[in-house]
Amino acid sequence: MRLTYYILILGFIGQLSAQQTFEPGKVIDSIPVSKTTNETFALYLPTSYEASKASPILFIYEPGGRGRLGIQTFIEASEAYGHILVCSNNSKNGPYERNFAIASNLFDHVFSRFNIDGRQLYLAGFSGGSRLAWTIASMAENIAGVIACGAGMSESKSPILVRQEFAYAAICGDRDMNYKEMLDVVDYLGRTGQDLTLITFQGGHSWPPASEIMQAFDWLALQAHQKGTITIPENKLYQSLERNYAIAKNLETKGNLLGAVENYERVLSSYNDFYKLDSVMTNLEDLKKGSLYKRALKARKAAVAKEKELTGTLLDRFINEFNHLKKIDLPWWEKKLNQLKEKYSGSGDEYELMLDRVLNYLYAMAYSRTNPNLYQASEAQKNFCNALCKLVYPKHVVKQ
Repeated sequence: MRLTYYILILGFIGQLSAQQTFEPGKVIDSIPVSKTTNETFALYLPTSYEASKASPILFIYEPGGRGRLGIQTFIEASEAYGHILVCSNNSKNGPYERNFAIASNLFDHVFSRFNIDGRQLYLAGFSGGSRLAWTIASMAENIAGVIACGAGMSESKSPILVRQEFAYAAICGDRDMNYKEMLDVVDYLGRTGQDLTLITFQGGHSWPPASEIMQAFDWLALQAHQKGTITIPENKLYQSLERNYAIAKNLETKGNLLGAVENYERVLSSYNDFYKLDSVMTNLEDLKKGSLYKRALKARKAAVAKEKELTGTLLDRFINEFNHLKKIDLPWWEKKLNQLKEKYSGSGDEYELMLDRVLNYLYAMAYSRTNPNLYQASEAQKNFCNALCKLVYPKHVVKQ
């Protein structure tokens, strides 16, 4: 990886060239990237955008290279905080060197055509795009924050336990196959002292809802505010407190105590320096002492442990059959999957969430090996993967 080259590109805020006029408040797709033959990107300028003022910016990495889709869930937060949104139509799951070159071209194009606040450069991504965002931010020196959706760090090599300077907002669904990974990543990075938070939602492996993206923006803005990078007006700060407190209270009312505690803890750690939150602290302490919360926490730990066991067993068998096609035993897979579904489906507890994560994991593991950008599989290996995918989800397609 040409680290120095990419750091220089990220640090470059050059002379603005003659700007093309784009309509604020509208997603504009397929804008050509200068000095390339076929690279394009999607753009969103918030309605508050003024070309004469330096703007914060968020570069989004969509694993399928679908720029418009990548931007959609960030629009509400863009309107609240004024970030320009940019998403490549060419960067997608595949070799990092290719994606680095695409990212570099896009950085160069955007920085030379828009008035960007160099203190407020943010990256976001989903699935493989999340891993790419982490990797670029780790290589650069001036990324303020990363919104990592549905996946953690790069899988290309073992990470080094060194504190990263950027703030890290992780978001993951409780049915996402990478849920356990995200728990582990947050624990791992927490030991470095990195500024981070984990936002979970009820859902699978998908772009998070706009409400969770807004929570990430609220948290990232507070990190910048506390560092003196930006100043959040009092009314806006209080609005973000109310917004995040309402989410925690709603989860508590619905009986989702794990989610409520997660959000109350974030409210306290984020806003306690600005407001008197004694009642929130008391409520949080009472919840954590209660038997219902303790049972829920114990159940989640047990389900996550079972998930680790199952995914390890299924991964070993899958790799063995994928690499030795004569050992393929689809009837075994059908029987095993039926047993898991009969045992855990419809239980309405942590084990049902665990089952969804395991099935999602197995499907994604098989499906990814049919992607020529990621693996060089033979036709026989692809046929095995496709057959396994049909056993996991006969009618449902899980997108990566």
